[in-house]
Amino acid sequence: MSEVSTKDEAKTVIKGRSVSGRAWKNRNQKRASSLIKTSFNGQTKTWEERQQEKLARKEMLEMQKELQEERRQSKITKKERRLENEKRRAENEFKNAQKFTKALNINKLPSTMKAMSKKQLRQIKKTRLNTKTGVVEYVPAFSK
Repeated sequence: MSEVSTKDEAKTVIKGRSVSGRAWKNRNQKRASSLIKTSFNGQTKTWEERQQEKLARKEMLEMQKELQEERRQSKITKKERRLENEKRRAENEFKNAQKFTKALNINKLPSTMKAMSKKQLRQIKKTRLNTKTGVVEYVPAFSK
C-alpha cells in the first residue's frame, strides 16, 4: 500500500512543473484555463484600479490629440499669415513700381537711363504675368 500512495502523490504535479519534474521544460498551454497565471506580488488589481487606469489613459490620449490639433492649427495660421504678408508685399511693390513708371518719360528713356545711378537702375521694373496666380506683377528688369 505504501507504493500506491507514492504513485498517487507523484501524479499530483505542482502547477508549473512538467510530469517528469524538469523545471526547464515548458508546459503545454493551449487552453486559457491551463495557462499559468502570475500576479504582481500575489495581488491582482481591483476593478476600480483598472477603471482608474483606463480613465487616466483615455485622458492622456485626449490631451495628446488636443496638443496635436493645436500644433496643426498654429502651422495653418502661420502659413496663412506668411501668404498674406507675401501678397501685401507684392501689392506694395507693384504700387511703388507704378508710381515710378509714371515719373519716367518714355521719349527720353535712353538718355535718362544713362544718367541714372546703379540704385536707380535697380528700381526699374518690367511687367510679367504670373502663371500661377494669373496676376500682372512687376519684376526687376535685369533679372532672368
